[in-house]
Amino acid sequence: MNAPSRKPPEPKTTGRCPICGKPSAPDRRPFCSKRCAEIDLGRWLKGAYTVPGEPVGNIDDGTLDEFE
Repeated sequence: MNAPSRKPPEPKTTGRCPICGKPSAPDRRPFCSKRCAEIDLGRWLKGAYTVPGEPVGNIDDGTLDEFE
């Protein structure tokens, strides 16, 4: 009995790029290109994106809350 030969699955796009809306590239997921990935990184570094939560203070002025 010979099993039918299977070809490897083709890479598929898994959604849309969150920056420009084009189909995402498998090697850059979830982005479509290096450009969009770098735009997103820049937004994180500039503070455009935030993670909700309680403020924890500032390490520079000594008001950083201690973790219990």
